[in-house]
Amino acid sequence: MLKQILISTNNNLSKLIDTTRQDIEDIKEANHEALFERNQSKEKIVQEFIAQKNQIDTILLKRSESGLTLENMLSLEEGNLFDEFKTKLQEFYEVHKKFSKMALLVTNFYNNLANKVNQTEVDIGYKMKQRYSSNLSLKA
Repeated sequence: MLKQILISTNNNLSKLIDTTRQDIEDIKEANHEALFERNQSKEKIVQEFIAQKNQIDTILLKRSESGLTLENMLSLEEGNLFDEFKTKLQEFYEVHKKFSKMALLVTNFYNNLANKVNQTEVDIGYKMKQRYSSNLSLKA
């Protein structure tokens, strides 16, 4: 059972890595709609990954409670799958870190642009003591 969970978990990590790489390319091309469309599928993969990790933890805890040592807890194939899991998790971390930096830069750019457009004081050469809001409000 652990073997199947590890295989599925590694597949989900591969999907997350590939999707995050697609996100990076879409940020570079300013293809934000494609980014937003993938969010729901990524969220589903992340939820599956969390459930799988909890299953792995439960299985390993049961094996450790039965008195097995760490060396005897995993078969050779399970050990290899855990090594693959570790490698994929590190790869996902690196790719996601790159994506996060890019997303933060884009967010900061748009926030700064919006702040410049929505400045509360417009410098047109005159000193303005008070600026009136152009927002209308309706009272019932």
